[in-house]
Amino acid sequence: MMKNRLNWFFVGVLIVLLAQGCNLPGPTPAVEATIPPTQAPPTVPQTSAPTAIQHQAIPISAPDSNPYPDVTSSDTASEKRAPYGDSYDINRLERPFTQDMIYIPDMDISSFSISEEGDWYYVSIGLVGKNPNNPPGIQYALELDTNLDSFGDFLIVAAPPYSEEWTADNVRVYTDTNRDSAGASAARSDAPFSGDGYDQLIHSLADGIGNDVDLAWVRINASQFAAVQFAFKKSLSGSSFLYSVIADAGLKDVARLDYVDYFTLSNAGSPVRDNPNYPLKELYAVDNTCYQAFGFKPTGFEPKICPEIVQPQNAREPGEPPPSTPGVDACTAIGQPNPGNCPWGWSDWPYCVCTPG
Repeated sequence: MMKNRLNWFFVGVLIVLLAQGCNLPGPTPAVEATIPPTQAPPTVPQTSAPTAIQHQAIPISAPDSNPYPDVTSSDTASEKRAPYGDSYDINRLERPFTQDMIYIPDMDISSFSISEEGDWYYVSIGLVGKNPNNPPGIQYALELDTNLDSFGDFLIVAAPPYSEEWTADNVRVYTDTNRDSAGASAARSDAPFSGDGYDQLIHSLADGIGNDVDLAWVRINASQFAAVQFAFKKSLSGSSFLYSVIADAGLKDVARLDYVDYFTLSNAGSPVRDNPNYPLKELYAVDNTCYQAFGFKPTGFEPKICPEIVQPQNAREPGEPPPSTPGVDACTAIGQPNPGNCPWGWSDWPYCVCTPG
């Protein structure tokens, strides 16, 4: 009996041990921890300072030159009109006014001239006003006709802000690739005309265009007679050319030059009070000049050419009224036959003499 109890005792112990064996300590199973992936720091754009343009040739002081005068509107500005000088059909614009006929003296050209030194040509523009940085944002431009056909070939355009130091940063140079910068004819308005004027930008430091960073420059207040002054390399124009200057605070659209080819006079309006198209309408805030010859003797018959200045004896003084005899038979440039730029009355005094009709 005792033996049987012992046997059952050992059997019970064995069962207990076997049951505990199922829960014996052993290696801890690996736990798969979810670790968020390492996030790369945000990419910071690497901004490097723009490479400074290394100029090799910088203009110096321009030699003195004899300025050629242009009609101004300062004396009649209070009356909201130009005195004369706006001969629309031949692209002589005297419109330094807003559409409301508010006068802008800082874009009223009073004279222009050219000089040269070394590798440079210098073109100076005199203004009635003394602030080319006037808030309207006036663009000044220099037009070059290098093949002498009175169609502009290059247009050098400067935009504000301007500095008294020479700068090339705000200068662009355009060219006309299909000879329509004067419409169909340089001698007259061809409105309404469809073209693209100066259609190709060939130089602009701001746009990274051009292969000569020293090609063209501008500065202001260089002297008493040079409110705006351009300098450009002789390699651009050659030694013989026609040139003119423009002040533009209105359209500022190089693709529509000459403006007179894109607007009829009735649409453009007029700054001259006794003109039936007064006041200004679509073409406003622009002043330009005739063409001056450089490096050659003009015939005087070139379209847009400036009349030769020869002061006649017993000439009518500026401001003196025209002859009382109504009508005009002919106007001729003093010292030469009529080249087509003395279109009516006393419009180009003192450079035209008109015969009363």
